[in-house]
Amino acid sequence: MFDIPLHKLIIHFPIVLAIFAFAFDAFGLYSKRPELHDTGYSLSLWAAMGAVAAVVTGLQIADLSLSSKGAVTGHALFGIATGIVLTVFGVWRYAAHNRQEGPDENYTIAWLILEGLGAVLVAITAIMGHRLLFS
Repeated sequence: MFDIPLHKLIIHFPIVLAIFAFAFDAFGLYSKRPELHDTGYSLSLWAAMGAVAAVVTGLQIADLSLSSKGAVTGHALFGIATGIVLTVFGVWRYAAHNRQEGPDENYTIAWLILEGLGAVLVAITAIMGHRLLFS
């Protein structure tokens, strides 16, 4: 699209959304304010969809990279792992959200750990991609 890889236009959304979803849910759990989990829920669903789009578009341009193949493979591995973790978390949370009415009061520590893992993975993937771009 206009000689700009679509991947570069998409990648910023799952990065920011995953980190902000984790921040809202962590603060909601810490402050015992379950209404914050509704915002975290929406952000985590959008982060999962953005991560899938970023992985697909990233794999499309993987062969076009001028960087070393090992660096591209490492970035792709972290990207795919991030996409899987965020998608599993999003689907799990979507299913739990649809089984209940009202605010997400049953938000557990296990969810926060999985969401935190997704946020850490997305940050590592972003740093590796930034190094690929500027190496």
